[in-house]
Amino acid sequence: MKGGSPAKQTTWEGGHRVPAVAYWPGRIPFNVTSTALLSVLDIFPTVVALAGASLPHSRRFDGLDVSEVLFGGSQTGHKVLFHPNSGAAGEYGALQTVRLGNYKAFYITGGAAACDGSVGPAQCHEPPLVFDLEDDVAEAVPLDAGSAEYRSVLPTVREALAGVLHDIAGDNTSRADYAQDPSATPCCDPHHVVCRCQASSQTDIPTSRNVRQ
Repeated sequence: MKGGSPAKQTTWEGGHRVPAVAYWPGRIPFNVTSTALLSVLDIFPTVVALAGASLPHSRRFDGLDVSEVLFGGSQTGHKVLFHPNSGAAGEYGALQTVRLGNYKAFYITGGAAACDGSVGPAQCHEPPLVFDLEDDVAEAVPLDAGSAEYRSVLPTVREALAGVLHDIAGDNTSRADYAQDPSATPCCDPHHVVCRCQASSQTDIPTSRNVRQ
């Protein structure tokens, strides 16, 4: 996958855009390709819907029931997706990249560790960098901030980001405390390359909505 970076910590397409394969003989059409914008967040609500159950009304879920996409009845997925920082520049978990249809806006880039251990400089972007993935999936050339296309999409990007941040602030929140059971701590070795703990004593892991962990 061509993209701004292949590092998994980044929110460039090359870091997290992957194909998916669905197989269900008799239900899912074979030899069909969909371009619908989907996410792993959709697995839970889709499975719940297929099981004939319903999600609790006291929580807000970012995933969609995409069974109609799987069954070939729709090509509509997410109109908007938000990509949290996974260890690159910026605050860990912060929503600083917005996918809006074919457009993708970055408020911060850089800060990811390369294979040789070096870390690129963090760069904040205000106004954000915006790419048209339909014409530039490699995210090589952002839209000209002075262009009519950029000016038309920027207000919608800002509105979408402000809306989801407001939604999170008003939703139920939870805090996972692993202090009582060290064996359940996600970071068993803070010195391991895939562990994001800052210190071995860090066992209290904050979360924002059970679907945004």
